[in-house]
Amino acid sequence: MYNSTQFTAEYKFEPERRGMQAIIALTADGFTFKTAESPQWQFVKMTEIVGMHTYNKHNVVINFGAFPYQSLTCRDEQFLAALKESMTSYPMVANLFKDPKSTFVKLMVVLGGGIVGLILLAYFFLLPWMVKTATNNFPAEYEQKLGKIMFDQVKASEKTDSVKSKLLNDFFDSLHFEKEYKAEILCVSKKEVNAYAMPGGYIVVYDEIINKMNNSEELAGLLAHEYSHVTLKHTLKSIINKIGLTALLQIIFGGTDSAIIGVLSNQTSELGHLQYSRQLEKDADENGFKLMKKQQLDPRGMISLFERLKEVSDTNIPAILSTHPLPDERIKEIENLIQHDIYTPKKNLELDTIFTSLKSPITSIK
Repeated sequence: MYNSTQFTAEYKFEPERRGMQAIIALTADGFTFKTAESPQWQFVKMTEIVGMHTYNKHNVVINFGAFPYQSLTCRDEQFLAALKESMTSYPMVANLFKDPKSTFVKLMVVLGGGIVGLILLAYFFLLPWMVKTATNNFPAEYEQKLGKIMFDQVKASEKTDSVKSKLLNDFFDSLHFEKEYKAEILCVSKKEVNAYAMPGGYIVVYDEIINKMNNSEELAGLLAHEYSHVTLKHTLKSIINKIGLTALLQIIFGGTDSAIIGVLSNQTSELGHLQYSRQLEKDADENGFKLMKKQQLDPRGMISLFERLKEVSDTNIPAILSTHPLPDERIKEIENLIQHDIYTPKKNLELDTIFTSLKSPITSIK
């Protein structure tokens, strides 16, 4: 006998049978037991045990044999202590003494790690796909309607210059860009160096940035860049990215209605300080370069404008630079485009004439 200590237990031949009193004792590789009806000791190896668990802290239940399994239940605290002392090398016994709180914590850590992994997966892969899908599925007529709502909100809330707005639209028409959208440009009278695009072909230009310009090529470069944000749907994509999952799913799977237009149009106040990613800015610069090249306009106007704006003192950083990151890298990338795609620019007298009028002090502020 491996452990001479004997313990009182209850034996059941089958789960539904009435239990009978038994004696159980541990051995080196299992246990022996006998009952009043069968006084002969019976030996059960550890390999024959199919389950072992505790309840009410110290009661131990051992299931063994073939299905539907025999069982022995020992309610003696010393039996559990004897198991811990002599048989924890067996995994089934060792599991009886694992801290349930520790197991729960480990389980929560595993589950938490899985949830975090799913969130990261959704953030880096699923969400970008959803935003892209929603942007691509957004009907053109709704995009224009959205842009018009936002454009009208700016008209109602800002001081606008109707004369310069007309000149800016004339200037843009004279650029003869291939137009996927019918562009409409608004000049806002504000002491802030900025310009931004809206969905559907709408562009806002502050007169302060015009005041900083020296030639028509700089204005052409600015409008080519902002119009590229429109045609590449950057503003629409950025807005959709911020509106939340519910509206996003509705756009992707449920179509677009006036309620969604309302949710999206609430983003108008943030457009003036909307931050595009480095890649989106790069894409807009490259597309703007292509637009200027097709009309043989000097792309160095884009570079000279940025260089001039950078000279503004640190206490008055232009909004267009503070919200469009990495101007030095963008200048270098535009220079690389010029070096690798050489063409001969032509002077456009029509653009020069309109630009001269824009720089004149004649205005009509509303």
